[in-house]
Amino acid sequence: MGTLMVSTEWSANEFSEGFGMQLSKGGILIGLGIVACLTQSAQASRFAVASGRTGSPGSGGATCRGCHGSTVGTGSVEILGMPDNYQANAVYDLTVRVSDATKLGAGFQISAEDAAGNHIGTLSVIDAVNTALNTGVYLNHTSNGVDAAVTGWAANGNSVSYPARWTAPSTDMGTVTFWAAGNAINNNFSSSGDIIYLTSKSASFIAVPAVSTWGMVVFTLCVMTAGTIVAGRGRPSLVPVPAE
Repeated sequence: MGTLMVSTEWSANEFSEGFGMQLSKGGILIGLGIVACLTQSAQASRFAVASGRTGSPGSGGATCRGCHGSTVGTGSVEILGMPDNYQANAVYDLTVRVSDATKLGAGFQISAEDAAGNHIGTLSVIDAVNTALNTGVYLNHTSNGVDAAVTGWAANGNSVSYPARWTAPSTDMGTVTFWAAGNAINNNFSSSGDIIYLTSKSASFIAVPAVSTWGMVVFTLCVMTAGTIVAGRGRPSLVPVPAE
């Protein structure tokens, strides 16, 4: 039987773009561990999104740039559909739109917080296939969502729009800021070559004026009076004048 010889050392050129020096067996194992870790991290951002990556106070300022880098791009992330003022218990359907003409798809994450980082109101899912709640207070893409974004990227003008719903709190909670992060990807299933976009939009509370009881009475009387006048209208009649 022949003997199989296995080398325990590889040169830098022999080890997938290498580390610039000859590596021992132990070094190779460490290098493979690093590569596996980076690959797992890249896959996780697509299949298991980490919570708290919007750059908000509640996330401690953390963003996806920790893994995907800080490259400045020409695209953007937008929060659409949010008015400047919110009312108690009102429901707002929002859209998080990520665009970048140099990329092939995108994911996102959004949160609604006050200045102290407390999550305000309730974010909920509209599209259960492409979006999901994360720890109950963040809303982000799913792997299906990213796949759909890649499929429709060119047809949608090199962009993707994710729906989100926010229900305002029942009382005045002051200014609420929506924080969103968009990850425009090159679809190479790694963290390299992606661009992270960040944005925020604030809304202030506005109360709906209450109608007093007397106000309702006056309003009702006005409507009734107007109705009586309209109902009483008819053709003018001629009243004979007695001769003198």
